[in-house]
Amino acid sequence: MEYIVYKRFKDKGLDGYFNLRYGTVCEERGGYLFAPDGRRICAATSENGWGHFRPNTTEGAFRQAMLDRLYKHYERSPALTAEDFDPAKWPEADNTYWKNLLRTMQTEKLTAFYRARLGEPPREGR
Repeated sequence: MEYIVYKRFKDKGLDGYFNLRYGTVCEERGGYLFAPDGRRICAATSENGWGHFRPNTTEGAFRQAMLDRLYKHYERSPALTAEDFDPAKWPEADNTYWKNLLRTMQTEKLTAFYRARLGEPPREGR
């Protein structure tokens, strides 16, 4: 699957130092992201993976737009974050870190979650 850099990645990765500009297309294989030169950058589901890369699809852009706005919403309201992401409310989750809960929601559920908190989601791909 193709991933795209949505936020510049200028840091050390698994196979060395990287300076990947916005819009750089990378490839995911076996759970790892690979740079155009073939070097491994990071795991797709690592903090670096989530913080700089997204699937290179319309759905990936739509999800990232919602996630970015939800992150800002919750980072401004720690009490609300604690309330909405109380582990007791997420008994089926293996990992109850609030960002992981958002990141791993199915798109339909993420859209409904977004709508209930912030209103109408951004148009797909914007």
